[in-house]
Amino acid sequence: MNAPETKQEKKSGNTQFQELDLALGFVAKHNWKLFQTASLAFGFLIFLVYFCQHNFYPDFDLFSFLSLLAAAAVLGGSVLVVVGLGFAAPAWIWSEMFFSEKQVRDELEYRINNLNPKEKLDHRLINIYFVLPALICNLSLISSIYFFDDDIAHTISLILAPIVVGLIFGGLLQQNYELPSWSWLRFTFTAFLAFSVCNIVALLSTLTVDHAFPEITAMLGQYPFMILSFVVTLLLLTFLTALGRRDQRFLLLMTPPLAFFLLLVTNTMNVLPGNVVKQLGIGNYKAEQVLFNDATCARYKEIPSYGVKTDCALDNAHITWSMGGIYFIEWTSADKKIKVKVPKDGIISIKLTEPDNSKKTG
Repeated sequence: MNAPETKQEKKSGNTQFQELDLALGFVAKHNWKLFQTASLAFGFLIFLVYFCQHNFYPDFDLFSFLSLLAAAAVLGGSVLVVVGLGFAAPAWIWSEMFFSEKQVRDELEYRINNLNPKEKLDHRLINIYFVLPALICNLSLISSIYFFDDDIAHTISLILAPIVVGLIFGGLLQQNYELPSWSWLRFTFTAFLAFSVCNIVALLSTLTVDHAFPEITAMLGQYPFMILSFVVTLLLLTFLTALGRRDQRFLLLMTPPLAFFLLLVTNTMNVLPGNVVKQLGIGNYKAEQVLFNDATCARYKEIPSYGVKTDCALDNAHITWSMGGIYFIEWTSADKKIKVKVPKDGIISIKLTEPDNSKKTG
């Protein structure tokens, strides 16, 4: 009775990942074309969001400057990669550094049979030796933040808790599954890396969400919000760990869209385009002074609300865009924000605002 049921369960479990297998096959077949298309599309998306935020569009075709789209994709994609690696790292470290070791893997595979399939074994390992120790490490960090104001105490908790947890659960894992005598030490090192990253990712996620949605923190309270954020992050990391145990390629496939989704929900995608444009030096920077030519100066001086001086200079302006034939400039005059499209030929020079280096510690 048990054997047919187990086979059906196994078949059902396999079909759950059928779409992911097909997606991986498609990506493997068209990887270079997909990379090129996705890079240019992501670069264009960054500029499109920036244009929509400032209600303008340049006077040239962005796709005629593929190097510009590629540069934006590299800068924006680096943030995407860092977020993706942060969430994928605990799953990869926990699975690959310990459970993929040959002697450990062989011993665990010996225990797989019809009554104890790999999926069931993986679920048990993840629940007991990933979720539980990671939760203990999270609670340890939250407790240190709650009871101590000292950064040293927080750092000690961040480092010491994963080591202690690794020693305890490494010994239990070695004993329960009759693993080699050195397994507890290897699992301790693995736990230190994996659960330290877990804590860092949970803490950074909490700070990011708190910065994007302070009203949630105000409604729940600081520490209930922190606990909720840590738990949600742990659930997400557990899901990725389960994917990684199934196939590391699934983890690679799911991480980029997950990272992009997290950038959206944490409002990072609203800030990222402006930072990318600023880093490229084509907009979103402060100008100490903008000097207009005579024709443009005469036209703007006829509008008193613009506040253009008789010397044709405009002080403390914000250059929204400075590429192509039209520049987009913003400034404040008489407590009113002025936004103007200025032909490139109408500007003689732009003096950039230099960073203030006068304040230096002795």
